[in-house]
Amino acid sequence: MTRTILITGVTGQQGGSLLKALQSNPDAASLSIRAIVRDPTAASQKLSSKSNSNLTFHKANLTDKSSLIPALTDVDTAFLITIPQPNAEAEITQGKTFVDAAKETGLKHIIFSSVGSAERNTGIPHFDSKRVVEKYIIESGIPYTFIRPVAFMDNFPVDGGVGRFFALGLFNTALAGKRLQLIAAKDIGEFAAKAVLNPEKWKGREFELAGDELSVPEVLDVYEKVQGTRPWSVWLPYFALKLMLPVDFFLMFKFFYDDGYKANIPDLKKEYPGLQTFEDFLREKAKSKDKTA
Repeated sequence: MTRTILITGVTGQQGGSLLKALQSNPDAASLSIRAIVRDPTAASQKLSSKSNSNLTFHKANLTDKSSLIPALTDVDTAFLITIPQPNAEAEITQGKTFVDAAKETGLKHIIFSSVGSAERNTGIPHFDSKRVVEKYIIESGIPYTFIRPVAFMDNFPVDGGVGRFFALGLFNTALAGKRLQLIAAKDIGEFAAKAVLNPEKWKGREFELAGDELSVPEVLDVYEKVQGTRPWSVWLPYFALKLMLPVDFFLMFKFFYDDGYKANIPDLKKEYPGLQTFEDFLREKAKSKDKTA
């Protein structure tokens, strides 16, 4: 019998990585994949280069239960991401509305992409909001898998320029030589695909997901190794972080320095040996760039 999977955020990094992982896996060939989007026409055009024979788009909004009900009807497994908002309650509303619709339609399994250390009461608003959603899922009784990604490798610009210059400076100032765990968005999709394809093994699992752990000097070493030149980065006085960053993000960077993520990278690599290091990530991006050049 054909299983139906629903993906949120399919045009973004995480949902898109799950779609790619499923469509490149022969074991997923029989799946019927639904994606909820705000604009099906625009989403179809954006994903036109991909093989979409088993993909259909459903117009829905995470804050509108009535639009989610038809999209979730007869779905077996759903992949949920909530979008951080200036007001944490708005993100919580997204998650709760989706869960309410999922419960009403009899969803059998929900995979929630949360955030690393959500369960540790960090006091960071956009971490704590995801923990509220996690608890709501648990209370709903829907079987679940919680993937808790750490900081994204994708937030480090591949190419040089002002963006990378200041991004590296920001991390350099905040971390002050400490290491930060990193994950490629691609690998979130790979782990979510594992949960989709083998739900009984993954139901009830909650895990932090990282593929590498580096200090900023080590990040610079990797850039130099892969690209041949060492990036420049600006140094910022610590007080500038408070002036430049919203409170939410200042608290996040403070958490990176004071405590940090706790993913068990060796164990994760046993689950998926292809888990990318930052060097793997940069080399793959370089290959993709060469193909499109």
